[in-house]
Amino acid sequence: MGWKVAWSDRMVSMFLSMWLFGLVWWLVRRRLKPLPWWGFILFLLPMAVDGTSHFFSDLAGIGQGFRFTNDWLAALTGHVFPASFYFGDAWGSFNSLMRLLTGILFGLGIVWYTYPYVDKAFPQKDRSIDFKVDSKASKMPEKTTL
Repeated sequence: MGWKVAWSDRMVSMFLSMWLFGLVWWLVRRRLKPLPWWGFILFLLPMAVDGTSHFFSDLAGIGQGFRFTNDWLAALTGHVFPASFYFGDAWGSFNSLMRLLTGILFGLGIVWYTYPYVDKAFPQKDRSIDFKVDSKASKMPEKTTL
């Protein structure tokens, strides 16, 4: 019934965090140094590892790979969390929380690395546009009303 809509927890956390961190960045932009390229890579690395491990897990079939059951994590942690934490991708499970965390780190890395460059580029363009608009306005004849 109705229309099918694709939903990706990771994409939602990526784009929402970029928007939120963009607002935060605007407030602290004068006091924050730009992120170096190697820092940017460090923010992207968790998503790359998580996504790649899901890719290889899904080669066994959707819902059948090692990332769906996360038996490796249960053994590593000694089963200290409830079974629902290890299994599947429902909210509160390991897979869901990793998608949320890696999306947030990605959004933070994108904003912190790219926004300073964009901010540096736009004021110059803004001034040149204002100059062109002002010079054209001064050359235009004044309108007379009837």
